[in-house]
Amino acid sequence: MKRTSPRKLAGRSLSYALLIAVSLVSLAPILWMVSASFKSANEILRYPPTIIPENIKLENYLRVFELQPFAQQFLNSVVIMALVAALTVVLSVPAGYALARVKPVAAGVIFLVLLSAMFIPPEATIIPLFQMASGLGWIDTHYPLVIFTAVLITAPIATFVIRQAFLTLPAEFEEAATIDGASRWRTMVQIYLPLVRPSLASVVVLACWYSWNQFLEPLIYIRSPELLTVPVALTRYEDPFAGPLWGVQMAATTLSVLPVLLVFFFAQRHVVSGLTAGGLKS
Repeated sequence: MKRTSPRKLAGRSLSYALLIAVSLVSLAPILWMVSASFKSANEILRYPPTIIPENIKLENYLRVFELQPFAQQFLNSVVIMALVAALTVVLSVPAGYALARVKPVAAGVIFLVLLSAMFIPPEATIIPLFQMASGLGWIDTHYPLVIFTAVLITAPIATFVIRQAFLTLPAEFEEAATIDGASRWRTMVQIYLPLVRPSLASVVVLACWYSWNQFLEPLIYIRSPELLTVPVALTRYEDPFAGPLWGVQMAATTLSVLPVLLVFFFAQRHVVSGLTAGGLKS
């Protein structure tokens, strides 16, 4: 049995200690959020702060649903997130396949325009998009939160990721499928698409994450409380005289992180390999 040298053991121990320290720093806000969701307002503002609540207040979670239609708002965010992810995949897969394998005329220009769109901040386009949504009668509906988000934000990023993944696959697959009489669509769906599942998982996670965390767009487009999404709803837990209801806000925030965590939990083994696939062109 090979023995580890003291120098290597010390280096490994130092690395583990550093990773643990960084993990604690990263997890500290999450632990504080969960802890504060069970505290009273006085205990939350107490100094020095405490991690374990002295008196667990489950009423904070009950008031989340009493003060607002949070269940409906939560469902709104889940539905919008699912629709954005689905529309992103539907748009990005054919576009990425066309740019990588079909290579239409001016493919380089199209790809350059696509990359340029990724760097335009949403705040720069919110006014013309609001005017467009108003003209279409989409104000106080979820249409702009789904269509504008998928078409203008998540789909361009997803197309880039999917294109890079398709470029890593050998052209012999496509040639063999063509000889067997397969169409472009069948070649993409039945041969290439199963081979880029890690990239698809990455695209779905990115789309879900972006859609779930949107704040400016629902704040601009939505008026009715029952149509709001979770990020905007979190800001509405306030007492007109006493200010923010910190315990209730922390309870609502704790509930709001669950969907994205579940999506990432089920897709995590594909995410890293999917995002790095473009750097491994064969």
